[in-house]
Amino acid sequence: MGGNSALWGASSAIAWGVGDFSARFSGERSVVATTTFWMIVVSFAFTLVYALVLDIPIILSLNGSLYLICAGIGITAATGIFYEALTRASPIVASYPAIALPISVALGARPGLWEWGAMGLTLIGVLIASQHSSDQTNSKQQFSKQIARRTSILAFLAAVLFALSIASLDLVIDSYGPTTTLLGVRVVGIISFLGLFIYQKKSPKASINAWWLLVLVGLLDTGGHLFLYIGLDSDHGEYAIVASSAYTVVTVLLARFFLRESVTGKQWIGIALVVAGLTSLTIIPS
Repeated sequence: MGGNSALWGASSAIAWGVGDFSARFSGERSVVATTTFWMIVVSFAFTLVYALVLDIPIILSLNGSLYLICAGIGITAATGIFYEALTRASPIVASYPAIALPISVALGARPGLWEWGAMGLTLIGVLIASQHSSDQTNSKQQFSKQIARRTSILAFLAAVLFALSIASLDLVIDSYGPTTTLLGVRVVGIISFLGLFIYQKKSPKASINAWWLLVLVGLLDTGGHLFLYIGLDSDHGEYAIVASSAYTVVTVLLARFFLRESVTGKQWIGIALVVAGLTSLTIIPS
């Protein structure tokens, strides 16, 4: 049933939403590259333990490895870019289904009118939710129009990279399975960042005070990716792609209730539309 893949996507959204909210604090304690690198390392460790404890076979094969490497590079780059523009990026990055779904259609998915309607509601909601009030701030500074423009561009780039990467993963999950695929993505990410640090002649040293947050973010990001990959491996995997974009709503709501950040009336309307669209997708007829 399509609803099952949508539920996996919704589970991914919850994990990512909480993780992105937590990443705000880890980002304050260390630079973006270091934060992203150690999050990836922690994610690899959690995924490996998960596979060993549940006795999930790790598939070593070159079949589809090129797509896996491309996806790993794309997801790693998208994650780093996203953390660079975290406070403004969430709603825009969440628009990646608008890019990923057409690719899925080209690869054989056949969404009906109901799916496209739900997708339309979600994207309209994301667009509205991304309209921040001019006086909204992050924890330390006022966002100027120039900063907002820069982070919006970064967020759009992250969305494109993530969408293309997810499309690549959709081609290899059948060969590797969700767990091995995630392990492969993390290995590519670790190698990519080590190469970056060597090139920059820098050490990925994180603050001791940030370690518990990095571990938390790594665990949540692992869950987000694993849930999404399981959804992609289910019938109508494109539903999981759309449902996972709801993480932005989770992040906004957590910031509202725990940090007392302001949410405008327009943003509430956008959140409502996102919820309506994803609910429609979850209960879609089989």
